[in-house]
Amino acid sequence: MPGKNNKAFILYILMSLVLWQLGVSIRDICIKSNIQIATSNNPVLSFVYLENTGGAFSIFKDHSNLLALFGIAALICIVIYAYKKLKFEDKLKILTLVSLSAGILGNLVERIEKGYVIDFIKLNFVNFAVFNFFDILITTSIFLLAGLIIYEDIKKRTSKCKD
Repeated sequence: MPGKNNKAFILYILMSLVLWQLGVSIRDICIKSNIQIATSNNPVLSFVYLENTGGAFSIFKDHSNLLALFGIAALICIVIYAYKKLKFEDKLKILTLVSLSAGILGNLVERIEKGYVIDFIKLNFVNFAVFNFFDILITTSIFLLAGLIIYEDIKKRTSKCKD
């Protein structure tokens, strides 16, 4: 076990699995045909069904195995980092890594099981790619993680200036 940080790691694993399952439930509800029909005239968003064999904006289209390998590698790196570095006090970092891991896991499981991910959220007010809940988790957590890294770097630099 990871010593003094085992609470943080266990929390990270459990929350990641719960958020992943929540995402699966959201997907399953949104891709039902009656939900798709009910939202088809909505000016803001609608739920559709799209099989995406690529990544974001269909990059690497028809290379699901390669994208799955990237997902596996990323997930392994994040889990190792969480195991070695997470502290229970770092709540925002835990939540950010939970969101990132759940998003990667959600898309990864679909790629391995089906050979594609199911995209189902369509913004009707703008010409934008159809995406899914796991894409939202990945994108927002990447921005949060970048912000945390910048914040920690600034904090470290200002504390060095004071010394």
